[in-house]
Amino acid sequence: MYPSRLACIALASAAALLFQVAQTRLFSASYGYHLTYLVISVSLLGVGSGATLSGVFDRRATRPALGTLALAGAASALAALLLETHIDPGAALAPSILVAYVAGALPFLFASWIVVRCLREDSARAGRLYSADLAGAGVGSLLAFIGLPWLGGQGLYGASACLFALAALAATGVRLRTLAGVAAAAAITVALTLAGDAIAPPQSGPAKRPVYGESITHLATRWDPHARVDVIHYEGLPAGEMYRSFIDPAYAAPRPDAHFMVLDQSAATQILDGSGDMNVLRASIIAAPYELLDRPRVLIIGPGGGIDIQNALVHGATKVDAVEVNRAVSGLMRGPLADYSGDIYSAAGVNVVDDEARSFIRRSSERYDLILMTVVDSFAALASGAYALSESYLYTSEAFDDYLAHITERGTLAVGRFYREPPVEMLNTAALGIDALRHRGVADPLAHLMVLRYLDFGLLLVRSEAFDAAATGTVRRFAASHQFTVAYDPLDRTGPFADGLVASRSPAKDDRPFFFANDQGEQVPVAFVILFGALVPALALSWVLLLLPLRKVMGAALATGLGRRTTAQALAVGFGFIAAEIVLLQRLTLYLGQPALALALGLAALLVGAALGSASSANGRIGVSRAALGSAVVLITAVLLIDQLTSATLSWPLLARAAVACAVSIAIGLPLGSVFPTVIASAGAQDEDLVSWAWAVNGAASVVGSILAVAAALVLGFTVVGIGASACYFLVAAFSPMIERRRPLQRSELAR
Repeated sequence: MYPSRLACIALASAAALLFQVAQTRLFSASYGYHLTYLVISVSLLGVGSGATLSGVFDRRATRPALGTLALAGAASALAALLLETHIDPGAALAPSILVAYVAGALPFLFASWIVVRCLREDSARAGRLYSADLAGAGVGSLLAFIGLPWLGGQGLYGASACLFALAALAATGVRLRTLAGVAAAAAITVALTLAGDAIAPPQSGPAKRPVYGESITHLATRWDPHARVDVIHYEGLPAGEMYRSFIDPAYAAPRPDAHFMVLDQSAATQILDGSGDMNVLRASIIAAPYELLDRPRVLIIGPGGGIDIQNALVHGATKVDAVEVNRAVSGLMRGPLADYSGDIYSAAGVNVVDDEARSFIRRSSERYDLILMTVVDSFAALASGAYALSESYLYTSEAFDDYLAHITERGTLAVGRFYREPPVEMLNTAALGIDALRHRGVADPLAHLMVLRYLDFGLLLVRSEAFDAAATGTVRRFAASHQFTVAYDPLDRTGPFADGLVASRSPAKDDRPFFFANDQGEQVPVAFVILFGALVPALALSWVLLLLPLRKVMGAALATGLGRRTTAQALAVGFGFIAAEIVLLQRLTLYLGQPALALALGLAALLVGAALGSASSANGRIGVSRAALGSAVVLITAVLLIDQLTSATLSWPLLARAAVACAVSIAIGLPLGSVFPTVIASAGAQDEDLVSWAWAVNGAASVVGSILAVAAALVLGFTVVGIGASACYFLVAAFSPMIERRRPLQRSELAR
């Protein structure tokens, strides 16, 4: 019976984690980056609600069996997909979010109920049971990363249902009902993988409506851990219309036709017909830096559909390196779209690398005449404030310092961004260049900048050398000949943009990589509006759904010394663990150079380490205070030393860096995983209801803590968040004995 429960817990936890990744990808494609935070809140509320239901119903004589709970988890995962993809958020945004909140919480609820019931009934083995939960979640993280490109987003929902059905099989043994559940889940997974868009097509949220009303031909779809990638063609749209926003309006020669590669239904990158006349790019605003260079060596960050590569080749580049983080994009460009694009990713002199740009550059010894980065994110997302909470390591002072360190003495860094009045986004981009130049010892960084504008597009030029009269005149003549505007001239520092540069700005840093939340010009920044909008319902729902029902059931037991101690410990551990997890994954993103890999590998290794730590606590020799003190010391050490470790090993091959990342994550997870099961074992040995209470409190703390950690990172940086996580565990170690001494536990209290 005991091994079957371990298997059931592990499979249910893996299913829940798989479901979380699938729902994150679906929400990002349908709504936008900011509403993917909804998934975190939903999952943690579901986890806490499972503990609440266990505390309320498991004390009764009639209760659902573990197999029934697991099958309910499978059914709820599939129901969530169907509900979330058949309500149009553009027509009914509020109802669609409400349905997503309710339906999305149910799989986590059933998985949590399974785990908490097993812990209630066998709290003496809390360490091993909790380790199965953590290990299952870690495996689920890896399965999601591996399975998404093969199964697609919809197929991943089906895979989650399969794991839930297998959990039912592990709990009940071979029975007709569970076998039928496994077979049905497998069949549905196959159907969703083969025809996911026909069965459950992702809906487009209000910020992701098609720009043009012409009919659309859908050419290809790929799911990737970074984004869903669609290739489309607008029928009836004049050739070149969709990339007119950066082309000289007077250009009269034919323009190549274009397909569009759309990421998460909003971020579009053009794919020009390789058989067309590419001289049109000579009349584009992104041709400006080539006026200063002759036969340059070029590095392109985020080549997407290849237009920047074609631009470089048209202007006689002798070497073009390009770094594309999304493997689905590069796979399409090298595969189905190769003929249409003129095989641009494999053209002579072109080398496209699948990597993250910062990591690639920091490991490279090459120097380039031009480093180019043209709007590697979504206009729709930016316009709606959706990227306000997006952390981007491409847009930080340290990133610009890395770029400038890899351009030649007469080289140029060119960064394209949207230019809207007031030009806050372009000013923030310029502030990054100014800060990097100052870090490199440049006395007058404003002399090294120039900014061009056409309609809503701006181009920042940053040179190693100051702009002299010759260079400035070259750019001025180019702009005038193509009806572009010089928004900032280093030899004539007048005008609104020049005035904006003089104002004090705090550029984004690697420790606070929130470029899109950095001074967006509103009285209240969008990022804080989003966080406050998430915090209020998180607090309310955590109280109403998680804590209030159990508080009424348990009554006076929570006022005992044991009850207060358990509450304080569960709160501190919930805040501490989620904060530590967020900081670790942020550090690994830059180190591994592949955000999706960092998330999957880092989370899996952290949870596996926590599982090992939880299992080691099963002998009962590690007390809560000792485990918490060890966690606090390991966390503060990691916060202080991890940057030095990653910098020293950054030049290592990816496989070696992945091994280092796993080792660090497991080392951090080992002590963290030993704390909560010791809290549960200590409380459950005297009152099994406190197991449900501790789980619910921990879940509520995680719900709120995930939001507070992001808010703290926005204001103070991730280092401070890491120190705060360590402080939480110090509090568990330092104050738990004080709580016990202040009011010793009385037998009469236990009797209640």
